[in-house]
Amino acid sequence: MAKNDDNFGPNLNGITLPDTVILPPEIVPFLPWMSLSELKVVIAAVARLMQVGGAEPITLSEFQQMTGLSRPAVLDGLERAKKRGLLGEYSLGTDVQGREIVVFDVLPRFQKTERK
Repeated sequence: MAKNDDNFGPNLNGITLPDTVILPPEIVPFLPWMSLSELKVVIAAVARLMQVGGAEPITLSEFQQMTGLSRPAVLDGLERAKKRGLLGEYSLGTDVQGREIVVFDVLPRFQKTERK
């Protein structure tokens, strides 16, 4: 990583191109209608899913850390992504204080394969 500018953040001298595209192709046509917060939470969820051993749901706090967004912005992005059918919300019950534990994950669309 190159020199870090406190206001801009880290910068790189290029990026490594993966062997395959990990951004689902369904997302690209939606870009004109996606807010920045929606795009960030979707990319964060896809990145988590693609990590080795990382295919587990994400909490609000993790989205905040991964995206740099405020809690209200994360919630807005999640609502938009859920409405668009890109992410799902799952309840894990309640914590010891009675608050609901909610996590989010990519909604996969499984393709049917023909049997021979």
